[in-house]
Amino acid sequence: MVMMLVARADDSVLPNGDFEQADPAHPGKALHWDLIDGLGVQWTDAPTVPGAPAHGKAIRMDTAQTEKAMMASYTKAGLTQWVFPKPSDGPIAETYGLSLYSEAMPVVPGKTYRVTFDYLAEKGTAGKLWFRAYANVDGEKKRVYEGTIDCGGSGGWKQFSGVFHPTKYRPNVDEFKIMLFAFYPPGVAWFDNVRVEAVDEPDAN
Repeated sequence: MVMMLVARADDSVLPNGDFEQADPAHPGKALHWDLIDGLGVQWTDAPTVPGAPAHGKAIRMDTAQTEKAMMASYTKAGLTQWVFPKPSDGPIAETYGLSLYSEAMPVVPGKTYRVTFDYLAEKGTAGKLWFRAYANVDGEKKRVYEGTIDCGGSGGWKQFSGVFHPTKYRPNVDEFKIMLFAFYPPGVAWFDNVRVEAVDEPDAN
């Protein structure tokens, strides 16, 4: 049976998914997204691709940076959650990769979430987009649902998409975050135009 996904609103429920708005409190990062280190993860002008529309601002991830360089950059930026026990001279792509989270957004019970985004890898670096959903469990906020969209390839901007059903499997879910992630092979990858739509999905029966 073919199921139709019906959007009830034109606007994405994820603010600033095109990364065009600066955070007034932190002018060097995009509004509604986590603080960046400025070396491995940057908020900057997207590359110009001949024959393709301009992308404006985007998120750039350079997974060829070494663990030692990233540790120094995290420390300088005050990102204390990133601690490598024994940082090496090898590229971050071979161990941890690089990531960036959106701020948490509310989940509407019964809704399906359709995510689309643009990805560009300069040297075929692979990436993922994670849809992670959270709930209060024993008085603590915990991640109880997640799904991914793989992305990669080279040769210009490509659009990827996926569908997620957080409250179908975890009825207590009340919020979600998007995590952008790039890893191997070492190189530069870009994310832009992240769009999250809450849609109605008719019962398969």
